[in-house]
Amino acid sequence: MIPSLADLLVPHHTATFKAALRDRKRLHLPTNNRDAFQRLFPWSALNQLITWEKLVQGRCRAARRGRDLPLEMLSVVDRDFQRRLAPDLLQRFCHEGLSIAATWIEDDFPAIAALNAMLERTLGCESQTNLYASFGRESAFRAHHDGHDVLVLHLHGRKRWFCYGYQDGPRAEGAMVPESELGAPEWEHVLEPGDILFIPRGDVHRASVESDACLHLAIKLGWPRGTDLLQWLAKEGATDPVLDADVPVYGGTEELAQREAELRAALRRLADTLDLRAFLAGQDAARSTLLPLNLGLSAELTPDTWVQPTLRRKPTLPAEGGATIIVNGVQATLDPAERAILAALLEHDALQLSDIESRAGLPPWETRDAVSRLARRSLVLLTRE
Repeated sequence: MIPSLADLLVPHHTATFKAALRDRKRLHLPTNNRDAFQRLFPWSALNQLITWEKLVQGRCRAARRGRDLPLEMLSVVDRDFQRRLAPDLLQRFCHEGLSIAATWIEDDFPAIAALNAMLERTLGCESQTNLYASFGRESAFRAHHDGHDVLVLHLHGRKRWFCYGYQDGPRAEGAMVPESELGAPEWEHVLEPGDILFIPRGDVHRASVESDACLHLAIKLGWPRGTDLLQWLAKEGATDPVLDADVPVYGGTEELAQREAELRAALRRLADTLDLRAFLAGQDAARSTLLPLNLGLSAELTPDTWVQPTLRRKPTLPAEGGATIIVNGVQATLDPAERAILAALLEHDALQLSDIESRAGLPPWETRDAVSRLARRSLVLLTRE
């Protein structure tokens, strides 16, 4: 578990990372988090993550030499005529230089989901985490640039990264770049466990394995763009009768010219009402919150239990009394104890149960009961390390 951005970056200051974000600059940070990163996703978890269902759904991909392997090459048909994953075939391809990519792994690993939520609260971004496992020294994924920023957390093994700088033109998601267009890399380095690499969107990159196998998390970081604003304005203007009316393609030249003038005036009125704060609030409200299961965990609360908020944004909470917040479009009412605990958690990103008592100013029994209530409503995640 990684409670906060400061804990993620230690010993580096958060200002260093935020400056790279603001300036759109690549950043490599060796950290003291080797053990913490490996606890986020141990090697043993990879075996339970790769399933036939995820391969069929496209949430797991197996690639070699830049191409996805057909699922038939990784499976057999059993006696009931059902196709299933063949571990021996997968193992053989791993020895031949296979790479495996798994998407949206925060859905399966609450500690990673809590990390995503913390990054979103701290940075105001949207996030999603993929896992990459590589075997052998051949790179499975060719040089490409992403349509979002990437935060790499290196977990196991050693991998050499090559970055070639900003790619002109459309920054499509995962757009490949031919080797003939790469030129010499701007930056090259071997990442070790505990290393962090920030790659701004549009920066062409590739990687190759330096050890027998390696594992890293790639966290997608994205922020609202101008195109999102245009879509929001279109919804805002849906009630304007001029914007809702037909474009008179069935009319003549004069009708088209008149409607063009009316539409220009309506668009100007709409642009004049532009409110970025309202736009961002609407974007935040549309973000769904992680809803982890905490079945039975409330009965196991101990002073060293870590409590983390699952909210992706920080709501405005009153200084005292109860509160009402919006979670996934639904109102959630907090009593005074729940409000005090959630406020303390949002201030510190994560706290152990023993620390919550003093920071929220509540007795132990009331703290435990209120944390249990928040957990049953999936507003906090409970973990013990």
